[in-house]
Amino acid sequence: MEHHGHLIKWIEQIGYMKIKFLIVIFGLVCILASTANAQVSSKDYRKDSLQFKMYTRLYINEQLGVDSLTVKKIFCDFCSEKQMDVLQQEAMRQSMIERHNPRYRKPGEHRLALIVRFSKEDFRNLNNK
Repeated sequence: MEHHGHLIKWIEQIGYMKIKFLIVIFGLVCILASTANAQVSSKDYRKDSLQFKMYTRLYINEQLGVDSLTVKKIFCDFCSEKQMDVLQQEAMRQSMIERHNPRYRKPGEHRLALIVRFSKEDFRNLNNK
């Protein structure tokens, strides 16, 4: 009888270990599923948006004010004139925001590489305005 009692206790211990093991596995599966979902959602912007790279030059004077700002290059082979104008305005706007970056708070010429994303639908509608 005594061995039978130890066997039941041993089976109960194995059962608890299995339950703990299943809970740990379930937790890991949930974590992996959530990270996989986060990775998929972070790449969704590629499906419905366009990304443009632009180069600008920012000239800072001795009083740390902006002397001039020029857009040097916008990489877009298929853009219409209206779309290029909007991209140029966006490059100027972002460059003016970047002038507050401590890296550009020194007198002289600073070259900036900017990346802008537009939704495909919004970018297409720029021609209709």
